[in-house]
Amino acid sequence: MSKLIFFDIDGTLINFDGVMPESAVKALRQAQANGHKIILCTGRSKCQIEERLLNFGFDGMVAAAGAYVEYHDHLINAEYMAADTLTKLVEYFENHSIVYMIQCSDRIVSTTGSFEGMKQTFMNRLKDKPKNVNKIFHNQVEDDDLVHNCAAYENAEKACYYLSKVPQEQVAADLADEFDVISMSFKDCNDSSGEVSQKNITKAYGMKKLIDYLGCTIDDTVAFGDGPNDFEMIEFAHVGVAMGNANPDLKEKADMITSHITEDGIYNGMKELGLIG
Repeated sequence: MSKLIFFDIDGTLINFDGVMPESAVKALRQAQANGHKIILCTGRSKCQIEERLLNFGFDGMVAAAGAYVEYHDHLINAEYMAADTLTKLVEYFENHSIVYMIQCSDRIVSTTGSFEGMKQTFMNRLKDKPKNVNKIFHNQVEDDDLVHNCAAYENAEKACYYLSKVPQEQVAADLADEFDVISMSFKDCNDSSGEVSQKNITKAYGMKKLIDYLGCTIDDTVAFGDGPNDFEMIEFAHVGVAMGNANPDLKEKADMITSHITEDGIYNGMKELGLIG
């Protein structure tokens, strides 16, 4: 029977050096040939997804950690922040001198200073590979009066923050009325970084929108992930697969653990599940 197979990007399809294993490419192609649907399920907004993935031939995507859902280029659902909600979030970041960016469906927005801080952070993580950093920030818009211009960004979906002196637990408590805060996916992130999503908007939320649109059931779903923003996805899917390099807590939630991303994790997991031959 045809399955909907959901894939996180960072740490699942692509390693933190920006490499997508050839075995993963092979597995994805075989899965489609076998009649399965392959779906990106990522914390990135659509504008942050690289051309190589947009042009790969995925059947659909759940982007911005569930806020944006499309299938074969048809928009199914989009959840955007109200202007006053976005203003509160930006004011919080500014008042606490936190480096941040706002993810919109068509661009990422922040101040000049925040972008400079983020780029240096990513340069450190990506081992000074400027091409990979440029891919992440190629749709950036600098607005040094963002706190007063939030109404101009009507398609703001979520946010990421870095270099915070406020512990993540406190950030989550401070924003709890309107937002959910989780750890970043990058393997070397610590308590100074996080992802901020609209309340109760998760990858599972976006998956459910797609399942309902296609008239499928949860029984038709498989999901592969590795990081903190994959918890709901892994728990929601009928079969949740954690990568060998996954967060230890995520592995405990998973139905199955495959090998490390650099050890053919996608291919081996899909083969074990009978999705490919």
